[in-house]
Amino acid sequence: MTGHRRADDLLMIAARAPVAGATKTRLGKAIGMDNAATLYRAFLRDLAARFDREGNGFDLAWTYSPPECDFRAELEGVTGVSSRFARFVPQSGPDWGVRQLNLLRWGGDQGYQRMILMASDSPHLPPSLIASGFDLLRQHDIVLGRVRDGGYYLIGERGFHDVLSAVAMSTASAADDIVARSRELGLAVGELPMTFDIDERPDLDELITTLQVDRPLCPATWEALDRLGLMNDPATA
Repeated sequence: MTGHRRADDLLMIAARAPVAGATKTRLGKAIGMDNAATLYRAFLRDLAARFDREGNGFDLAWTYSPPECDFRAELEGVTGVSSRFARFVPQSGPDWGVRQLNLLRWGGDQGYQRMILMASDSPHLPPSLIASGFDLLRQHDIVLGRVRDGGYYLIGERGFHDVLSAVAMSTASAADDIVARSRELGLAVGELPMTFDIDERPDLDELITTLQVDRPLCPATWEALDRLGLMNDPATA
């Protein structure tokens, strides 16, 4: 972990070491594990270009798995530059629910007033969406951004609240369960627009459709899709 608290708001990006066979494995079953890892490296490059820079108005932490990897070096290998502004925080816990809880608790312990934890498999998320999330947290205790399969691409908190312990991850009711648990605790919930994450081939097709309209949104991802032949190869459709 590096850096120190400069802002009241913290964005955490949950990432994995971009190793073939260990990341984006569901997508890898459709397009090949090497291709999935290459594409994920492009996701990281686009996210770093968008969020790992000064002037966003919030601090950034890359939270990574597995915890023993040198993710700073992995990210530098992907982007070609050393991160100057981010903190690097290993994920800890036996499952994703516990790891999220620990990260949000860590953010609160560091003194941040508002924390957002977002996934790294939605490379199209714009800075304006994150800004809207922090704005919502000025009036709500919890903010949630849903994906269409019932999960979520983003969770945010104003102060630390345990709304995850009783929620089963990777289920069609995960987002609904977080909202229900929050309301049981008397917490106000705000929601961001629904979008998609890239877990399987149909999700990738939706990303391609999105980027065909706005290629500058994710230039590294677009280049990787083209180079890997994933936009026009019938064998991968």
